[in-house]
This record gives sequence, C-alpha cells and structure tokens, in this order.
Amino acid sequence: MLMQTMEERATDTKIDRLEERMDEGFGHVDARFDHVDARFGQVDARFQRLEEDIRELRAEQKAGVKELRGEFQADRKQLREDFQDSHRELRADIQMMQRNMLFGFFSLAGLFLTYAGFQLS
Repeated sequence: MLMQTMEERATDTKIDRLEERMDEGFGHVDARFDHVDARFGQVDARFQRLEEDIRELRAEQKAGVKELRGEFQADRKQLREDFQDSHRELRADIQMMQRNMLFGFFSLAGLFLTYAGFQLS
C-alpha cells in the first residue's frame, strides 16, 4: 500500500505539473491571440482609412465629371450658337449674291435691248 500511495503521489505531482504546463501553454496561446486581435484591429483601421480615401476619391471624381459635363455643355451650346450665326451670315451673303447676279442679268438684258434698239433705228 505504501507503494501505491507513492505512485499516486508521483502521478498526482505529474498531473499537477502537466496542468501547470498546460496553463502556461494556454497563457501563451492567449497572449498570441491577443497579439493577433491587435493586428486585426490595426488592419481593420487601415481598411477603414482606405475606404474613407476611396470615398473621397469617388466624390472628387464625381465633382470633376460634373464640372466637365458643365463645361462640355456650355462649349457645345456656344459652338451651336456660333454655327447658327455663321449659317445666318452665309445665308445672307448667298441671298445678296443671288440679288446681285439677278440685277446683273437684268442689267445685261437691258443693255442688249438698248443696243438692239440703237441697231434698229
């Protein structure tokens, strides 16, 4: 029975040491998990900053596109007005040229008739 008690004590001591080592191991694992959680917190903070930067860039891009659209529409409107003004000027010039040609034709016809009238007399 004495042997059995010494063996039980030795086993109890081994079990106690094993439990202490397991507790130390779990303490180390807990410390590593805390370190990993801290790293995830840092990564999460970086992603949040990145998302904010992306939102800012998108807002700037939208503002830039809106500004370009406004400029494009203003330029298009100005170009259309310039084209219409040039068209009106060209039309007026063509009408004036047609009148001058018609006046020249009638003047030439009048000269021919006058010349023919002198020839007959």
